[in-house]
Amino acid sequence: MRRVRTHTNPLNIIHRFKDVKLPQNQDLDIEIGFGKGDFLMNWAKNNPDHYVVGIEVRKQMVVLLEEDLKKNTLNNIAIYHGNGQVFLEDVPLDNSIDRLFIFHPDPWFKSKHHKRRVITPAFLTLAHQKLKCNGKLYISTDVKLLFDDITDLLKSMPAFEPIHDSFWETAYQTHWSKFSKKDNRDSFVQTYIKNKQ
Repeated sequence: MRRVRTHTNPLNIIHRFKDVKLPQNQDLDIEIGFGKGDFLMNWAKNNPDHYVVGIEVRKQMVVLLEEDLKKNTLNNIAIYHGNGQVFLEDVPLDNSIDRLFIFHPDPWFKSKHHKRRVITPAFLTLAHQKLKCNGKLYISTDVKLLFDDITDLLKSMPAFEPIHDSFWETAYQTHWSKFSKKDNRDSFVQTYIKNKQ
């Protein structure tokens, strides 16, 4: 298997998605940063009535998953190379996303690189605009510092409410979650629901 560069600066991936159209008659679930695509594939298989979309900044990962998708007969999944925030700006209608998944995003530890993180105030404002009322935002990481930063950020946005969700015990399985379990690393997970305000 080809070696894939771990970190890609998402701010360098700025192409637009003006020609992408999504179906309007299915639950819409979007994963930003699908990595090897383990979760994306399983979620699409287990939820054939949902339309499942993945966006990934690392072009090599998109190419590899495209090869895997050719071996399957899934017709409810689409993947794209690009910046997740740009995709949300261009493609889904306001109040149209049922579930937004962000698993193990790059932590970008240095303060000067925090603007490269997926979850920023601007991103959360956009996510709130695009999620349906009662739509859910799912977040996981094995980096405590990053999880604390994300938690603090979401505490400042009362339009998102943390909830208990059995999803993490029943449906959550990614390449990184398997790696964390094998390596005895702690995982930090949380689901947020979009409030009406």
